Amino acid sequence: MTALRSAAVVAAAVLMAAPAAGSAVAAPAGSPDTKKVTYQGRVFQVPTAWPVVDLAADPQACVRFDQRAVYLGHPGEQQVCPPRLTGRSEALLVEPAAGAAPDREGSNPVAQTIRAEDGVVAVTGTYDTDQPLVRRIITSAGLTPAPEHRPEPAPAAAPTAPAAKSATPKSAAAPSSRAMAAPAPMAAAAQVPASATNYTGKGFDACTAPSSAAMNAWMTSSPYRAVGIYIGGVRRGCAQPNLTSSWVQQQQSAGWSFMPLYVGVQAPKIAYPATEGANAADDAVAQAQALGFGPGTILYYDMEGYTTPQYSATVLAFLTAWTNELHAWGYNSGVYSSSSSGMKDLAANAGNSAYTMPDAVFSANWNGKEDTADPSIPAGYWSNHQRAHQYASPANPESWGGYSIAIDQDYVDIQLTSAPPSLSSALFLGVRQSSGAWPGFSPLTGGAGVFRGSEAAIAGLPGGSSQELGIGLDGRLYHGVRAANGSWSGFAALPDDGTPATQARRAAIAGLPDGSSQVVSIGSDGNVYHESRFPDGTWSGFAPLSGVGTPSMLAGDVAIAGLSDGSSQVLAIGSDGNVYHESRFPNGTWSGFAPLPGVNSSRMAAGRVAITGLSDGSSQVLAIGSDGNVYHESRFPNGTWSGFAPLSGVGAPTMGARTVGIAGLPDGSSQVAVVGNDGNVYHETRFGNGSWSGFAAVQGPYGASTFPALRAAIAGLPDGSSQLVATRS
Repeated sequence: MTALRSAAVVAAAVLMAAPAAGSAVAAPAGSPDTKKVTYQGRVFQVPTAWPVVDLAADPQACVRFDQRAVYLGHPGEQQVCPPRLTGRSEALLVEPAAGAAPDREGSNPVAQTIRAEDGVVAVTGTYDTDQPLVRRIITSAGLTPAPEHRPEPAPAAAPTAPAAKSATPKSAAAPSSRAMAAPAPMAAAAQVPASATNYTGKGFDACTAPSSAAMNAWMTSSPYRAVGIYIGGVRRGCAQPNLTSSWVQQQQSAGWSFMPLYVGVQAPKIAYPATEGANAADDAVAQAQALGFGPGTILYYDMEGYTTPQYSATVLAFLTAWTNELHAWGYNSGVYSSSSSGMKDLAANAGNSAYTMPDAVFSANWNGKEDTADPSIPAGYWSNHQRAHQYASPANPESWGGYSIAIDQDYVDIQLTSAPPSLSSALFLGVRQSSGAWPGFSPLTGGAGVFRGSEAAIAGLPGGSSQELGIGLDGRLYHGVRAANGSWSGFAALPDDGTPATQARRAAIAGLPDGSSQVVSIGSDGNVYHESRFPDGTWSGFAPLSGVGTPSMLAGDVAIAGLSDGSSQVLAIGSDGNVYHESRFPNGTWSGFAPLPGVNSSRMAAGRVAITGLSDGSSQVLAIGSDGNVYHESRFPNGTWSGFAPLSGVGAPTMGARTVGIAGLPDGSSQVAVVGNDGNVYHETRFGNGSWSGFAAVQGPYGASTFPALRAAIAGLPDGSSQLVATRS
């Protein structure tokens, strides 16, 4: 890393000695350790040793966040920055609020930035190890830092062009019990084509995105047609005043391709590889979406050179989480690193099932050769147009068309043409609006990034929120809350009593009018357990349900529905393969299980069941019969039953299915979601008059025409919408 550019240092020294009138003032403060820096009437108490750089006096000064300094004014469009500048320190950029950089997304703990704005000035503070110092400086001027949150990706739309298939897809790691913050999603910009990150030929990368004028001049006169841009990350060293969605659109229209780079935590600082790798991917997707890069594009993690083998296993685990998480959001994964460390480790472990390989590699090897060969990577690895090569880093800026930029030189051969591999067992949630429209699906987070599990359940509550259950890959039962505004708590493991019975094989959840919810699960011992979640968020603890003449109820599947009078209806498939029903009354007592009649038989043999309650006190039941077809019946408010009848399929007299879900809506209709025998999710509506719409395939995440899934569950909400959660196969 190099020192501050000499012009900037000179400007800082001049300011500290004799500040420019009407711009900034640096004057002694009461404490010998601080000085006052005044800008636009705001007075900041800043450490005495920090230089103060007036950007109005030196518009080409590089706004660097890797060194302690204060920058006053808008960063210039044509900053003179060294290439490869990475790092993060305590620093401050104070701008007029009018015309400030548009990425006012709030304070971001992943990127270690603090934002504050009061209508007069807009402040961006960065930090490494001393966040309290930066907060004190900001608050010393009377500004209140924006609440800290992680920008979350928005639900994904269809990619505008297909993306690439992983060279060596691997299975995902099991989640931990991390619960994540739940900010509103960043607004997604108009998308550029996914092919905008494909290119074969020469490219360059620079610390800060050049001005549009410079890009136009270089397009006309230089040999480069691809540009590396730093879209985010805690180690992004330069301010990015030019890097906006409109800039990306302009450059793409002019013929430029892109190498989006995310420079986050580096090898020596990685403490929790799975969690930090997933967090970095989530943040990278959010930043990419804000710039217009949608699913199907490739995002590169910038992992600078590190000591091998000291950090090899940590880095590989981190990059595995990065790749798995990007795939869950529909993005392709790239890794930039040195030939002697990152590329060496990836190539050496390409056949190791413990690690997921990226879809493309970007090797730093300054041998001056304009090709994608690398001595650490065998010729057959990432050989299908899946490589880029940073081959030189000139000591002096390069000039074309009258514009000089300090760059690294790259040769790119990226042509990703197929979709990234689907992430098995990831949980996705989609909203069906009351109009019947499906805006799309997005993954649910929890544990180390996107939650992965074997089962899914969901319940709607009176306030418009929903509660989700998932059985993690570790066999434990996890719970999360989606608020009425769409924010998400993340999954967290349910409290247990330390016994194996609290592990779960199947689970279901129902909401009640008082805001509580009821959970039933089948423990690892095969018995049915029940517990309540009270409106204040506390839990009653699991207790076993009695069977038919036995102290416990062995079962193969279980379902529960809440009714308007505060009672619940429970279904279970007993150890004999038949469907049993019982009621939980509002006072918490139980009726006991009793068998349900089948079709022309005294028992209903079934493999899966689902139940929902309606506002009139009736219930709607679905079961997959022993013949594999979906059957429906109603339970009337007086406790009588209509009897099971088969549902029609898609162009067939019956609907074969692997799993079923049903949700009641306030207008008396029901929404049905099933996973058909072809493995895809289907939906239909039962109207209030008892007629049916007929099944139709549900479109999958990222614009797919179908949604392959293992398990699907659906819940109704008070506004007439419904939410479907599914485990992706």
